[in-house]
Amino acid sequence: MATVGLNLVQFALLDSSGNIIANAETGLSATGVYKVSDGVISAKTANITGIEVAPTQIYGNDEVVDLSTPNGSPIVALDFNDLPYDILNKLLGNVSDGKGGYVTGAKPRVAMLIGSHALNKTNMVYFGFANGQLVNPDASNGTDTNAETRADDTLTYTSLQNPNWGGKNIKTWYDADPTFAATSMYADVFGGYVFPSSGQ
Repeated sequence: MATVGLNLVQFALLDSSGNIIANAETGLSATGVYKVSDGVISAKTANITGIEVAPTQIYGNDEVVDLSTPNGSPIVALDFNDLPYDILNKLLGNVSDGKGGYVTGAKPRVAMLIGSHALNKTNMVYFGFANGQLVNPDASNGTDTNAETRADDTLTYTSLQNPNWGGKNIKTWYDADPTFAATSMYADVFGGYVFPSSGQ
């Protein structure tokens, strides 16, 4: 279905068992889930590609007799205005030298939830990824002129299969569906997440 805008991007780091790390020091927050804030930090784009792949035609007796459809392998191109430095380094697995410098390290597993409005701008459509990794492929810097030349935080998320989703990489939700429950969605995307009584 059609969507309007980008309203929500949330992340969580995962431990070796696939559950979120609910610790402000070793994870992204005390609850384990970090919501990209409004204002200057906010998300600009989350472009998902590779959700499905065109089938391969199988020929026999001079005609197409079947179609072989592989699983999609979604990749998400993300653009943020200004992610907090500590959050960015945790998401990328960068390692501190203890003197203010960071180098690339082992990539952590990351769960991600994206939310966009339906056309009525009342309901929400969600895209969930229970497992994947983030990379920061480049950093562009340019001189200011009469206007600022800003370099956003542009990251690429590569999703991994989730055995709990039948081996699929992505799951979607629409909150107008009569069976939708936000608590179930969060538990599904962010393994081990405890939904606070005041909301996510």
